[in-house]
Amino acid sequence: MNTTAVLFDLDGTLMDSHRMVIQCFAHLFEKYGDIKNFTPEIQNEVFGPPLHVEMEKHFQNQDPDFMVREYRDFQQSQTWDDVMELFPHAIETLSFLQKNKILMGIVSSRITNSCNEWLHKFGIASYFSVVLGRDLFEKAKPDPDGILDACRILHAEPKQCIYVGDNASDVIAAKRAGVYSVGFISEESAREAILKTDPDACIRDLIELIDIVKGR
Repeated sequence: MNTTAVLFDLDGTLMDSHRMVIQCFAHLFEKYGDIKNFTPEIQNEVFGPPLHVEMEKHFQNQDPDFMVREYRDFQQSQTWDDVMELFPHAIETLSFLQKNKILMGIVSSRITNSCNEWLHKFGIASYFSVVLGRDLFEKAKPDPDGILDACRILHAEPKQCIYVGDNASDVIAAKRAGVYSVGFISEESAREAILKTDPDACIRDLIELIDIVKGR
């Protein structure tokens, strides 16, 4: 196998946080805007970009830093145990990669502390040699900074790395970083946008990543 490292986005890729994110944004729209404006189109849009970008866009009369804090405060005030889960076959896929001595990392738009909290909650933190949240790299996806930083930390050549993400910005960032890009279609609504970015591969189940790694 010519793959030395596999990097993952977190939300929407390893863990299904769709309902949590929707409920957090719905809380903000109810409190600081109009819930009627939280249309299905906007609900699809808020996945992927950094929170600060979305706050600037949808709450123009509010300070975006304040809105990000409001979002995180609300998120931390809830347990979410009933709405958060790993995607099917996440453990099997991570175990295969570990067994084959492939390094793994997280490059996420979520802040690093929160990433680590959820990785520990799901019992998968030990699989990852590096966890980079948005606070640890200079420019957000679709810029490649986070992916390139993770490659450097792992001492892995980009051409020998894979990045898996569920958003068009993930695929673009991977391509700009020179790594093998895998678009994970965890929500059908994102399929068209992901396909338009022309990823090296597209999967609908994480277990498909095993064949991709074997094929490389």
